[in-house]
Amino acid sequence: VAYTRGKEGEGPFDKYSDSEEIIEECSSISRQQIVELVASLRSQHVGDRENTELALLLARLYQALFPLVPNLVLAVRGKQKEKDSCSLAEVSVLVEKEAEDMFNVWTSSKLSKFSTSLFSLTSTAGSFLTSLPAWDKVIISETGDSGQEINSIISIPPSPSLPLITSLLSLASTIHRTHPSSFPQSLLSPTTINIFQMILSHYASLSSQALTQNFALQLLFDLHFTQTLLVSRDTKDQFSTTVSTLISSLETNIDPFDLSVFSPHLHSRVKKAAARCVSGLGCLVPADRVAIISSYKISTTQDSHNILCVEPQPCPRFQLLPLSTASLAKVSAKAALSPAHLQLPAVDAKKTAAGKTDKSPAHQTAVSFFGSMPWFGTNS
Repeated sequence: VAYTRGKEGEGPFDKYSDSEEIIEECSSISRQQIVELVASLRSQHVGDRENTELALLLARLYQALFPLVPNLVLAVRGKQKEKDSCSLAEVSVLVEKEAEDMFNVWTSSKLSKFSTSLFSLTSTAGSFLTSLPAWDKVIISETGDSGQEINSIISIPPSPSLPLITSLLSLASTIHRTHPSSFPQSLLSPTTINIFQMILSHYASLSSQALTQNFALQLLFDLHFTQTLLVSRDTKDQFSTTVSTLISSLETNIDPFDLSVFSPHLHSRVKKAAARCVSGLGCLVPADRVAIISSYKISTTQDSHNILCVEPQPCPRFQLLPLSTASLAKVSAKAALSPAHLQLPAVDAKKTAAGKTDKSPAHQTAVSFFGSMPWFGTNS
């Protein structure tokens, strides 16, 4: 490059006379080599479905090719300006497309594992223990015909089914390990759409079977949960009809009266579960849903802990004790508690008993506290 860009000097020979031809030939050879490199790597490794991590490595290679090798950009561009370089634009589009294809190969393999893990959710009786989480017990009050209030206990699912949340968290963890912020902008959104389509397809096959009321209620919770997390404003119209049909199909397996009682508690727990999982599933959640879900208010008490069951009646707070201010650093502890420094008036037992109703509870507590201390007021 330095040779072809020198200044023309005096003499019988002009060594820079063919500089333009050299630059053009160098640009042509560079473009040709990049195209051949891409084609060679694709023919050798794109068919290796077992080693999907290699596809991710190639995608990273194509992403970093031009940013990390600026001289290659100069060689491909030639004498053309950066904005007007058709050669560089053509090669850049080829490399970006190949990087996106390699990313798609990698995500397709992970989605295949997600689908296999999700299919472990079945309607057979043996899968209930491995699929359904522990349900919350809610006390509801009803008024009988005689006007007497009747309390009853109902069970509500507080979290998604175990195969669903395990599959989602496993996929999200895999994507998080590969630094998803470096993925192309057009990759994560289709991935989220494919995930939701797989969930709808599997749940549609489950809804066509005979389901118990509890299992149908759990599937209904899962459907509302995934819709809250994965359906963005742009894809809402695309799935609205399918989701409504699937919800209606699941509700046919639930008693209408029970459904009217369960629905308010179910939707509130869907929001709590979505707010708890939005951080772990962040790479799968559309950007417009993150702000909405993060605004959901969830309880922060110990009773709502989502990992361990803690004591339902926690230990009460200790009562605050009166403390003296440390304004005088040189005064000893005994001197600081002496009547001379505290300047407390003498307490007359008769007057206290007579004017008991006139004193505040705080004053009475302080009097009984200092009066019960044998060391208070002594000079020893």
